[in-house]
Amino acid sequence: MKRNLVLIAGITIAVLVMMLLGNVITVAEKLGEVCHTVYVEYAFYGLVLILAVVFIIRPIIRVHNAPEFPVMAVDDEAGVKDLQRFGKRLCANCGYIADPEKRKAHQDALKAEFKTLMEDREKLKEFLNKELDVRFKGDKELDVLGIDKRIKEWGKTVFLVTAISQNGIFDSAAVMVMNYKLIEDLVLASGFRPTRPQMFRLYVRVLTTALISYCTSQVFTDMDGVAPFDIGGGNADLSDVNPEDIAGTSPELDGEDSLTGFLSRFKIPGVVAESALQGAVNALLTLRIGYVTKAYLQEGQDALSGVRNKRAVKRQAIKSAFKALPGIVAGSASTLGKGITGFVARMASKDEK
Repeated sequence: MKRNLVLIAGITIAVLVMMLLGNVITVAEKLGEVCHTVYVEYAFYGLVLILAVVFIIRPIIRVHNAPEFPVMAVDDEAGVKDLQRFGKRLCANCGYIADPEKRKAHQDALKAEFKTLMEDREKLKEFLNKELDVRFKGDKELDVLGIDKRIKEWGKTVFLVTAISQNGIFDSAAVMVMNYKLIEDLVLASGFRPTRPQMFRLYVRVLTTALISYCTSQVFTDMDGVAPFDIGGGNADLSDVNPEDIAGTSPELDGEDSLTGFLSRFKIPGVVAESALQGAVNALLTLRIGYVTKAYLQEGQDALSGVRNKRAVKRQAIKSAFKALPGIVAGSASTLGKGITGFVARMASKDEK
């Protein structure tokens, strides 16, 4: 099984590297031809290398520099000694709080409270669960977003970027980079990283997701328009709408079927449907990686022990992803709509002046 996983990872990496390098070389050569100097081509290669270090290699290094913590959840059957070890490690690592002053104050308060609960098992459990809630659910006073909200925010970002973009290679590279940043963000937010086998699996999933993103972009290319309200199978577009129908004077649209008949004439342009579907697929895959990472942090090595546990983690991750996706799409569409409306309003105000 491990050999197959390594083989799949190797093939995926090779395919992505070839696709990305091919496009990088093509763009660099074009720039060199346009500028009539080879130095511009070399400068572009250097820029790509710097971006790769900043957005891919650096996140991986930061993740692996974080201390490993096999389980980020309180075991109901754990003894006092185990809870004490858990508490000491939590108190020692509060790097998930960005503000230095708030971090120090919170850490000092944690240590002071922890000392008073050293021998009380139930209060220790309550103390640990409260601190874990801050890391997973967030805290406004500490300006901590929380892991759940972070996953959704990254899903929203992936949706917006890949929905707006119309380039398969760019989408693939963007999805790969943003998923690496997602893992880095979740690890830093919790203060600890999953085990190395789990990290390897996450990296394989990121690469696979990037490849799937490229494939879906090709599938949705040149997509025909979609008539979401077309019950009878008609393919009429906006040009077929009769003004009399809108006013409700057409006898064909009288009665209960008037609204359905009118709506069936509308057709979503292919480019819009393509962008929305592609963004939704990429967001769904990103959410899945986020929830798998969360499961690894909460369950530790147990998440990889046995086929049943592995399947349970994947199943729960995809369920959570599907549950969060409608809110992501709605929120992203609202953000995009507000941005476009604001831009149009600013342009209109400038024209008036």
